[in-house]
Amino acid sequence: MLRPIAQELAENISRVIGYDVVITDTDGITIGCSDPDRGIGTLNEACAIVGRTGQSRWETEEDARRLRGVKPGVTYPILDTEQHVIGTIAITGDPEKVKPFAQLVKSQAELYLKERMITRELLERERNLQALVADIALFRPGINDPQVIETKAALMGYDKTLAYSVIEIDTSSQSSEDGDYPERDRTLMDIRQIFNAPGDVSGSVGPHRYVVFRSAMRGREFNRDKFYVAVREQCLQLTEQLKRRGFSAVVGIGSVQDGIPGLVSSYREAQVALNVGSKLLPRDKVHIITDFRVEELLLCSEPRLLDSMVERELAPLFVRTDGEELQETIVAWCESGFSVVRAAELLHVHRTTVDYRLEKLESILGVKPRDFREMSRFYWSVILWRNGKGNPKTIRNKR
Repeated sequence: MLRPIAQELAENISRVIGYDVVITDTDGITIGCSDPDRGIGTLNEACAIVGRTGQSRWETEEDARRLRGVKPGVTYPILDTEQHVIGTIAITGDPEKVKPFAQLVKSQAELYLKERMITRELLERERNLQALVADIALFRPGINDPQVIETKAALMGYDKTLAYSVIEIDTSSQSSEDGDYPERDRTLMDIRQIFNAPGDVSGSVGPHRYVVFRSAMRGREFNRDKFYVAVREQCLQLTEQLKRRGFSAVVGIGSVQDGIPGLVSSYREAQVALNVGSKLLPRDKVHIITDFRVEELLLCSEPRLLDSMVERELAPLFVRTDGEELQETIVAWCESGFSVVRAAELLHVHRTTVDYRLEKLESILGVKPRDFREMSRFYWSVILWRNGKGNPKTIRNKR
């Protein structure tokens, strides 16, 4: 763990204190040095003694002549977080002059090493979580072994005795700053401060993208409605916290389920909730799958059939200049429960305008506005269109 950073560490410390610095492994073999005349891979006998004994020492001119590869100076052991000797650091110069730097340099080297180790562990954890999420995304029942995923998940803190709801968080609507490691670390800290229950797992799965496995107790006393209310509140708290830092987040929440197959299903639900919710309800920041069950069902249907439905049902509107506002009227009319007053409020227009548009829709589409089955067909066609269904080339040809 010392070897990859030894040369960089030796040069940086030497630049600060103004003396040459040598770093070796426990056998006294040089793995980093600021003096180009002292090559990497050479033996320093004084460092070898320190590496073996774990005791610091200093060498005068006379001492240095008796030892191979040694110049006057002081040598200290470098300890890891478990106080094991993992190498040595030597400062070249008059021992009386360089000794005051020695303990400080040793501490700085160990602190630097510790920070690098922590960074490496965090990066390793992030890579492991990304691999886990990739396995979950590609999981196919009967083809992939859930036990393999469970083993990987357990290393991240997953508890198979608990149920889980997967939460996906997207901050990509903001500048690239959140993709930088310092900002990403701060965002993860915010996430983990909020989702900190036993069994909760969270991490970054890419720039601007985070995943939380939110744990839930199993059993008869478990109340799903209360659980979803609590999770929604946590997500709202997170979006507010990120907003104070200048970032905007959109959140998708999957249902709470058991086992690895349930984790897979909840992850896909979280993606649907995030993608559909952000398009249909752009002002809302938190979207839960239970609000989009019909959309989920439709979007899982055969793409060819969905494209055909959109192109067929909405073709008369695509050729009109007021087609967009008529689509908005269809959505508002259906979501208002066929209430002219409520639809007018949703559209921010006068109720007579709603009546006028409904008359146009009846004339253009040949549908009675209060016919639930007929209007629902057009409503879901608009929803699918807003979610990317329908072939743009076909639609342009219709125009």
